[in-house]
Amino acid sequence: MFLFALMFSGTGIYGESRAADLSGCWAGTWESCKSGHHGPMKATFCKLDESSYRVDFRGRFWKVFPFRYSVVLNVVEDGDVVRLQGSSYLGRLVGTFYYDATATSCEFNATYTSCKDWGRFVMTRCCSASSCCR
Repeated sequence: MFLFALMFSGTGIYGESRAADLSGCWAGTWESCKSGHHGPMKATFCKLDESSYRVDFRGRFWKVFPFRYSVVLNVVEDGDVVRLQGSSYLGRLVGTFYYDATATSCEFNATYTSCKDWGRFVMTRCCSASSCCR
């Protein structure tokens, strides 16, 4: 009976909790806390290994200008809530962005900072795990 309970609890023998797999498609919004600009955002999370994801972000700026970029987010803490961090250089015009995020199997919340801007992303899962990874 003990083994049966361990198999279905999501907790191993040593009490560690299994982190949610964030792979798949996500959708939501981004917002600049500096300028107030905001818009739709989509993301595809692809698990690279047990401690990192490649995330492809797509969105719109000023309602008409599309943007797209990728970043590797590293898992720095896991459990029921996964904490991720990473950075990406987006060119001389906008500089390096630093990300700090928390995620569950259903919600992704991140803050970003750069020398010229700071803000947040709020997204929810929109399709099944790994079906969107290329």
